[in-house]
Amino acid sequence: MSHELRTPLNAIIGLTEMMVTNAARFGTEKAAEPLKRVHRAGQHLLGLINQVLDLSKIEAGKLELNPESVNLAPLIDEVVGTARQLAQQNKNNLVVEAQEKLGALTVDPMRLRQILLNLLSNACKFTTQGEVALRVRKVVDGRNWVEFAVADTGIGMTAEQQAKLFEEFTQADSSTARRYGGTGLGLAITRKLARMMGGDVTVASEPGKGSVFTVRLPGRAEPAARSTINGGRPPSNDCVLVVDDDATARELIADQLKAEGFSVATATGGLEGLKLAKDLRPIAITLDVMMPDLDGWSVLAALRQDADLAEIPVIMVTILDEHRRGVALGAAGYLTKPIDRERLHRMVSRFRAPAPPTRILLVEDDKDQRERLRGWLEGEQWAVQESANGREALTRLQAHRPDVILLDLMMPEMDGFAVVAALQKEPRWRDIPVIVITARDLDAKDRERLNSGVQSVLVKETFRPGELVERIRQLVQSKPVVSSGMEAAS
Repeated sequence: MSHELRTPLNAIIGLTEMMVTNAARFGTEKAAEPLKRVHRAGQHLLGLINQVLDLSKIEAGKLELNPESVNLAPLIDEVVGTARQLAQQNKNNLVVEAQEKLGALTVDPMRLRQILLNLLSNACKFTTQGEVALRVRKVVDGRNWVEFAVADTGIGMTAEQQAKLFEEFTQADSSTARRYGGTGLGLAITRKLARMMGGDVTVASEPGKGSVFTVRLPGRAEPAARSTINGGRPPSNDCVLVVDDDATARELIADQLKAEGFSVATATGGLEGLKLAKDLRPIAITLDVMMPDLDGWSVLAALRQDADLAEIPVIMVTILDEHRRGVALGAAGYLTKPIDRERLHRMVSRFRAPAPPTRILLVEDDKDQRERLRGWLEGEQWAVQESANGREALTRLQAHRPDVILLDLMMPEMDGFAVVAALQKEPRWRDIPVIVITARDLDAKDRERLNSGVQSVLVKETFRPGELVERIRQLVQSKPVVSSGMEAAS
């Protein structure tokens, strides 16, 4: 059921996200808002499906926890970062009060995030223009505990409503269900998960005065779980190998990774994946489980048995929720489709070779276009400077030499053609790679004027973020000498 329900959602959510991100390129600006609604509906349906699957696994005794030693401070920051967006929807103020030196807790981190996000989501939903607070502290009460309290100033509940709060498919009352929606599964699952982890959830509330949900989990010291991140030799490049028999899944993962600055190779099955792993020695592999020729578990086992490939980190990316099996077989991470883009990025970025940021000079007179391109080049691996025209760009070049120049052609004061000519006259600048980004249709004369000083031409509104990032990565990594020809792309 997990596979049957999540597979079509993976395509719906991934493709609509891609279309929203690239609305201008696809010529679908008017469709952006409806596409966002489809995307939100897909995400909502995925949440409901996950809740029903979780509940069924708990009831059948088949939900497995994967405890490990978790540093609480980064986990809390991550949860709060997500919850802050929820708080803003109802104009709530989100407050975090966490004791210093909370240290580590042996817990299933994915399930702890699920518990906290569910409580914070409920608090934000039932509170308007008020305050939602997450308070975390250590408690000694005969035993060591870590206590997570989520307090809100929302609508509150009567004692009668609280009595049935943790029942499955039950909400406070019918009027609440009509007004706020929901399935009545979130709190039932939250309590079951907390109890599976040796703790519990309690609630205190008054009508009109808000509610406080408190989760207590055992804080006893336990040996840290074995790290499943493969160490060893440092990576020699930034290539990630994506192995998946589903063409849509391959395209979505590859596009996301390219947009983050990775080089990406793809394989359509397990056998091809093993061959490419030997040839490319990637820094990481994302690996589907259900493939027709050789399933992901067999590929993972083969990689671990090969002395030359055993140290390559493998992230399982699959419809099936078999995290424990992945850990046992030495997977460095486990993602369930539909894929969370941020989690994929965080997971793969752990294996990126340390390198100074790529210095980019963005020369463009259109402020909106500059903001758009800068938005694509966010992150520690980029250092972007902007110039509004060619003359300003040449002034910047006197002080700082970039690794690559992104250049518009049609600008006031000094256009892109003049900038290219100036770069070619100056020996210090002649070998800086230049990528022209223009809406202009270049004729033979234009190309002749640019040919000696430009490595690539991209046409505005017709390329993806991943294509731009990939082009920059290739040029900077190869440190090219200016050639006599240009590469055109659209």
